[in-house]
Amino acid sequence: MSEPSESTAALGEELRSIVDHAEALLDAISDEGDAKLSSLRGRVSESIETARARVDEMQSDAERAGDKLAAVVSRWIEENPWTAVAIGAGAGLAIGLLLANRRRKTPNDDVPPQ
Repeated sequence: MSEPSESTAALGEELRSIVDHAEALLDAISDEGDAKLSSLRGRVSESIETARARVDEMQSDAERAGDKLAAVVSRWIEENPWTAVAIGAGAGLAIGLLLANRRRKTPNDDVPPQ
């Protein structure tokens, strides 16, 4: 599974967990017999079901978008292999220069001389 798919799945699971906790809270207060509370419980229950359906829909939409993006990038790399190599090398060089510059800087470089 790719990183975007993993983060999408993790977000979906976190949202499901929140919805499950809300449902558990709703069940915990279900013992009360008040009519207003019963009405509120019904509305919250409907909202929970709607939220659960939306989370499932959002997760499948995100997974489809991720798959589509991966296919487009893969096709572009197949059509432009040397450009992809140059971009990767340039990015690697830039990151390497940034890391090398960071390592050269010592903790005392920020302290002005006295």
